[in-house]
Amino acid sequence: MAEEGIQKKTGAERQTEILVAALENAKENGGELLNASRKPAPSFYNKSLRLPPGNALMMAMHSDQGGFKTNVYTMFRETHERGEAVRKGQKGVAVVWTNPNQYVNNANPDDKISRKAYFALDENARKQYKANPREDVYTIFNIDQTTMAHVHKEDYKKQVEQFAAASERTDKPVDDKAVRMEFNQFLQKMKDCLVPIRKDGTGLAHYDSRTDTVHIPPQKDFASYPDYAQEVVRQIAHATGVPQRLGRKGVAVEGGRQPEASIQQRELLVRDLVASHKMLEMGLPAKLHPETMEHLPSVIAQLKENPELGKAILADVNRTVGMMKKAESGVKILPVEKPSEKTMQAWASQFPIDKVPENFSRIAMLKDDDGKWTLAARPEEGRTFAVHPDKADIGMYFDMMKNDHDEATIEKFRMQFAQKYYSVVAEHPDREVNIFRSGASQETLDRIDRVNAFKTNDNKVLLMANIDGEKQRPREISQSQWQRLWLADDKRDYKQHLAATLYADVLSGKQTEEKQNGQQTLKEKDVQSKLPPIMKQYDKLKAKHPDAILLFRAGDFYETYRGDAEKASRILGITLTSNNKVKDKDGRPLETAVFPHHALDTYLPKLIRAGERVAICDQLTVPRQQNQDEAKESSQQEVKEVVARQEDQRTSMHR
Repeated sequence: MAEEGIQKKTGAERQTEILVAALENAKENGGELLNASRKPAPSFYNKSLRLPPGNALMMAMHSDQGGFKTNVYTMFRETHERGEAVRKGQKGVAVVWTNPNQYVNNANPDDKISRKAYFALDENARKQYKANPREDVYTIFNIDQTTMAHVHKEDYKKQVEQFAAASERTDKPVDDKAVRMEFNQFLQKMKDCLVPIRKDGTGLAHYDSRTDTVHIPPQKDFASYPDYAQEVVRQIAHATGVPQRLGRKGVAVEGGRQPEASIQQRELLVRDLVASHKMLEMGLPAKLHPETMEHLPSVIAQLKENPELGKAILADVNRTVGMMKKAESGVKILPVEKPSEKTMQAWASQFPIDKVPENFSRIAMLKDDDGKWTLAARPEEGRTFAVHPDKADIGMYFDMMKNDHDEATIEKFRMQFAQKYYSVVAEHPDREVNIFRSGASQETLDRIDRVNAFKTNDNKVLLMANIDGEKQRPREISQSQWQRLWLADDKRDYKQHLAATLYADVLSGKQTEEKQNGQQTLKEKDVQSKLPPIMKQYDKLKAKHPDAILLFRAGDFYETYRGDAEKASRILGITLTSNNKVKDKDGRPLETAVFPHHALDTYLPKLIRAGERVAICDQLTVPRQQNQDEAKESSQQEVKEVVARQEDQRTSMHR
């Protein structure tokens, strides 16, 4: 039955089986690894997909091993959609697609961002993240493994005419001249952007690491053009593997570090596979180098024992071809200088350090609010500390990150880095810096509550807080501030301090407003204390009827004050006066409009017809003393009725 669904073997195991079969076949056939019939590069039927180099090699090897006419493949589901089927008993090939659309924070595994967000960061911020790829494994089938040849004969015939072996192609014959032109263009890009390439008269192709130069004998010294082209690519691949570029040597695989001999054997195979991929792209056959052939029995045995080794080798192939593709597109790839041997020895001499934690759960290099590089680390059992490392150590730290060393080497270095500065801070506490607190006072912090930090759909990081119970608009925080949140021992406290920094303008504005209001309140209290009892009574009654003109009976007159006085003066045509001896609550002379009490029946209708509501406060009893306290005054005068326009009739509201 055709393969479908979840397989018992992992993708790595299945791909390693294909690789082992190809190597065993090469051992029996004088080193011929793949594509002896010169089929075009692998592709998908009716699809334009960019194939990772490892997948392309697997498809070509699978096609060779199955004796299929083309390197054209299809998905199991798609055969059914076309009304075809995978023939009984066929074994497909596993291809692995890596989804690179996610990056993870070095210090906080929970902080993950998209590829788009990663490339939107500046160069320094990117150093805090690493790729967090997801691997998806699919089983695909050669079109010769399906019923296409019987169900869709014309479609199948076109595929064979275009993508079959060179000797069988009728639709698009092989053009060797075009192949050579393509390779020459590739070679020029490698010279311009990746590594110098020189002609060599010794007859031996080699890469000189001292001068970082590839030396290649003339083409006439090789048995065939494919042999020449493959050897050139092999040596370019060699140049990419040095520590100044990809640093392939010494990379550990699952199951422990390989012995030195195994590392060299693996490196030889990586170079051969990279060169084979280039041959495949040009539709040329690929062979193993004689030196690789010598080690084949050992390499095959290691692959059978540890299938993960095959996965690691194909990962190296993908990385190497990726670097070459970059150069091919015109990107200049300059070698990265390693720290000097003297510097590395000086660093190594500091370890082991006594009385420091062996492990740290969080280690990050980030910038503080002043833009200084800061190491923040949290021991597995202890609080987080932060310190400004020495300039030379900062350079070494980022050199290690950029040199693309294996994960184990980088992790060991980061632990040592944290150990060193833990020791420094223990001996010199004054070197510790505070990156988790602001300079805000406790009074200011108490005004902040319900602080939340979150990411938006476009991967912006926002913080939102309540200040004095009022919800504030979210404000964006930097990547460094976001990282600190995950390093802080007390995240709630840090978020409060972060809010104090982000909302400093809001907090400052509120404090200024309160100060001004406080001064105004004191002023009002001072003025209020100087008001005569009659004005205090007026203010209390006016507060109960703010939308009405208050006519206040004082002896033989009705009086109005402030805004009511202005309205009454304008509507009734009576004089508006200012009393300099009595101050308003704002400290200004009190404005008054007065008319005799017996003229009420004359003036009241005028106010009503003008659309005003009128509250009439009559004097119920005559106060015996002008300076009686407010309680007694309030018992002697009150609003007797409120009058509004209602067919010019009074509406009494006895209180």
